[in-house]
Amino acid sequence: MNTINLECVDSLSFYKNFQDKQSNEDTFRYEIMAPFKKMWDYLNAPMTPKSLGGYDVLMASEMLGIWTPRKSFNLIENQIDPLEQTNIFKEYSDVIETALARFTKINYQIPLDIIHLNILLGDPENKLLMASEGYSGFGGIPGFILLIVVPNDFNRIRLKSALAHELNHNIRFTYEPFNRGNISVEDYLVIEGLAEVFAESLYGQEFRGPWVQDYDEEEMSYTIEVMKDGRNVKGFEEVAAYMYGDEVATAQGYNPVGLSRNAGYTIGYHLVKAYLKNTGQTIEQATLTPTEIIVRDSKFFQ
Repeated sequence: MNTINLECVDSLSFYKNFQDKQSNEDTFRYEIMAPFKKMWDYLNAPMTPKSLGGYDVLMASEMLGIWTPRKSFNLIENQIDPLEQTNIFKEYSDVIETALARFTKINYQIPLDIIHLNILLGDPENKLLMASEGYSGFGGIPGFILLIVVPNDFNRIRLKSALAHELNHNIRFTYEPFNRGNISVEDYLVIEGLAEVFAESLYGQEFRGPWVQDYDEEEMSYTIEVMKDGRNVKGFEEVAAYMYGDEVATAQGYNPVGLSRNAGYTIGYHLVKAYLKNTGQTIEQATLTPTEIIVRDSKFFQ
């Protein structure tokens, strides 16, 4: 099996140096985000804007809920020590190595030489980030993982699980690449379901993310029917409304479809659980299984 190296950006030093006025906006661009340039290039986010006030890596970061030096340092000044005290900077390598070993056991040759990790303080003024208990992540491009955190009592003990979730995305997309323009509701349900069930398999249900909601029987039945009717809808902007629910869809300018927050994450989780139960497959095997087979054999929409 190939060896996958792991490189974690030293964001803690950046924040501490910023406190001492030794870091600035350019440091953020060229030290914190430069290791992710390939990812940002893929997302069409240049290191510097092409025109004054134009789209760049800082603007893209802020859209993801990341604090940048364009905002007041007072927003994160008291979050630096709590972030360090979560111990994620000491534990991230064990999380990733343990997760990768699960795929080695099923003889999947992960086509990556290196995984870049960036653990960043989130913007406490970002409403979407704070609505997900102050943490989020991005693992949509193989070889690059962002973990975004405003540390609190809820998320500080769930960061390992969140990292495993994002790593599962990385591995899934080496097998079945993410296609933003052609992604369907079914695709996205499976993607998020696989990631959360994988994280749960490593760290337990008690550390599950807030994106999986506890619906009562009536709401679950209703939500499944809405998903069933819309499961072949394609295109990220249309699919996002099914995944995130009406509140987020409205805030982001998508057309709401009559769903509660994180509906797609919840249904995806239960769909993947049903697939594993019906087939006896492991979550690692499922991660390397086509969407249509998972949906079909889950019998979730029958």
